[in-house]
Amino acid sequence: MLVILSVAMIVADVRYSAFSQVRPYLTLLVTPIQVVVNTPQKMFNWAGEHLASREGLVRENKSLQAEILLLRSRQQRLESLQAENVRLRELLDASQRVDEKVVMAEVIGFDQNAYSHRLMIDKGFSSGAYVGQPVLDATGVLGQVVETSAYSSRVLLIADANHFVPVQLSRTGFRGILRGTGSVTVMELMSVPRSVDIRKGDVLTTSGLDNRFPSGYPVGVVRSVKYTQGKAYADVEVVPLAQLGRSRHVMLIEKPKAGRS
Repeated sequence: MLVILSVAMIVADVRYSAFSQVRPYLTLLVTPIQVVVNTPQKMFNWAGEHLASREGLVRENKSLQAEILLLRSRQQRLESLQAENVRLRELLDASQRVDEKVVMAEVIGFDQNAYSHRLMIDKGFSSGAYVGQPVLDATGVLGQVVETSAYSSRVLLIADANHFVPVQLSRTGFRGILRGTGSVTVMELMSVPRSVDIRKGDVLTTSGLDNRFPSGYPVGVVRSVKYTQGKAYADVEVVPLAQLGRSRHVMLIEKPKAGRS
């Protein structure tokens, strides 16, 4: 009966428009049903779009973070190259001021403990390196070669507690011995009488008396001068001018064969 009634109503509406006046009101009854039926689908669609947009944002965020890290690493590399370029220019300028023949070398290792400081460089006796050869960087005396092999050498830094350099006070000409203390930041000028005119800021250069380090090369700057009552000698601390432990490139000073020891 319901099917017959439905078919009769459809025919009456199609042919005679029997329900045209009440159809708008009938839709009010159907609308809540449509809303209830369509709501789950809309919720699923909204959730899918929201999750998709969130996943897209997460992927984009990760991509941007990776790009930022890459750019930062490139910036650090560029800064490192710029700093190395500056050091090489300084070293080249320093080599032009050196009277003796020099051999450029690169630091390939650094060995240190509480009191011993040594470098390994990429030049050995095949390049002319020899034991006792003076080593400089762009700013001052670095040390001397103490061991050689065919393609590498070990350099004892002036900061080593077993290293001694004959030096001369540029301002007055006073000569003394500069000893390493085991610290790369301070050295000690030995046996300075209280009567010697020495001040903070005085520059010490190699004196050349040991027939190993040529004279006139900068070694350090006086940091402090202290006089202790009852002591015949002053306590003089010196800051090395060379960048001990930080130099990347160095110079080996080649002396005449008669001067080697």
